[in-house]
Amino acid sequence: MITIPLSKLQSVAPRKPPGYFDACIAAGTVVGENLELTESAFAALRAQFSPPPLTSQIKSAAGAVVAECGAAMTGVPQIDANTKAARLTTCEGCEFFIAADRRCQKCGCWMEVKAGFRAATCPEGKWQVETTPTA
Repeated sequence: MITIPLSKLQSVAPRKPPGYFDACIAAGTVVGENLELTESAFAALRAQFSPPPLTSQIKSAAGAVVAECGAAMTGVPQIDANTKAARLTTCEGCEFFIAADRRCQKCGCWMEVKAGFRAATCPEGKWQVETTPTA
């Protein structure tokens, strides 16, 4: 059994994806000022609400940078402000967007940066690559 003080859970909830606090409460039992979770429930919550492993995040970021360099070298124009803003709006409405640090829970990327990359894609397919080269 894992015991988490409710005060700690409440303090970390704003830095987690939407629904984190409610999912924790639903998965466990409140006993006094604590939440008690079975180890399997705790593991399931970690899998559902944690960003990908650091190695996956590094691979994703490196891939995005390499793809961005390739797009620049082949003449694909930079993302304009409207496209970046539309991408960010899509991210902000997504269930995997972590508002506290403006990151994607699926890929771990900081969306203020990734949304401006012409060769970037959403891991959930909600926005695509800009691939039109200049003439």
